[in-house]
Amino acid sequence: MAKKFQKEIVTNQLTLTTAIISSVVIWVVCYLVRPVANLEETIGAYVLYALIGYLLIVLNKSFSIIRLRASFQTVIFLILTSIYSAIHTLYVGNIMATCCLISIFFLFSSFQKDWSAGILFHAFIFWGLGCVLVPKIVWLVPFMWYSCYVFRSLNFRSFVASIFGWSIPIGGFAVYDYLNNQGIGFIDKIVEVTKIEGISLENLQLPIVVMLLFLFIIFVVSATHSILYSMDEKVQTRSYLQHLIVAVSILFLVAFSCLSITLHLMPLILIGIGLLYGHFSTLTNSKWSNIFFISILLFTIPIFIINLLF
Repeated sequence: MAKKFQKEIVTNQLTLTTAIISSVVIWVVCYLVRPVANLEETIGAYVLYALIGYLLIVLNKSFSIIRLRASFQTVIFLILTSIYSAIHTLYVGNIMATCCLISIFFLFSSFQKDWSAGILFHAFIFWGLGCVLVPKIVWLVPFMWYSCYVFRSLNFRSFVASIFGWSIPIGGFAVYDYLNNQGIGFIDKIVEVTKIEGISLENLQLPIVVMLLFLFIIFVVSATHSILYSMDEKVQTRSYLQHLIVAVSILFLVAFSCLSITLHLMPLILIGIGLLYGHFSTLTNSKWSNIFFISILLFTIPIFIINLLF
């Protein structure tokens, strides 16, 4: 029975419906026990996460990252966002994650396109919007250009278009801030990009540390599986998975180096985890993968309790 549990959950047509209902119940419990925002912001946050979940389904159907059960990455995303009650509010983190997910859609769309300038322009303008909201993700911009090179969509025209697209929201914010605040806010964001806090007792909040370690374990297992069995995938899918693995690795490095902004990075990390762990869960069905799958499912309970109480 245990060996079939993973397959039954992954392939069951009611899994997404169950995840949606469960997430609503968990959100209601969190709001009643320990609300982090007013009712309007809480509902707004759930709607935004639901939108991200829908966009994840569209992303997977468009690029076939997960060949079986195109909605399972959304199941993972909804459950993980539900158990981490600190992000149950509208804030720059989930808005940034939405912008970046749209950017990823355009980036993946540029794969082996000869005329990719317009596509990369849109990809980088949305990533630029994310950089305005959470400046630390600017560290992923050079990697995005490298991914464009790997996707064979980078040429002189597309490179210039990507710089122009990325510069529009950055430049727009700089001009706005200069006119209204003498550029102080823009300078603060530049300082934030280069800021490294290290690990201190002040930053070691139990819910954040537990959640990060939990997600990191899932990431390591999922990424290792993707790397070891990458040759079983099509070139296009393999390229997408490699992009996600490196991008999430950078996000974890940034999060561990500056724990105070981990809350802002969490929704974007959860998007990457949802896709990678969804890929792992749908393509494995061994004894050990079932044990890991059940363990992750069981560990969500104490993690939810920790996030609710601390």
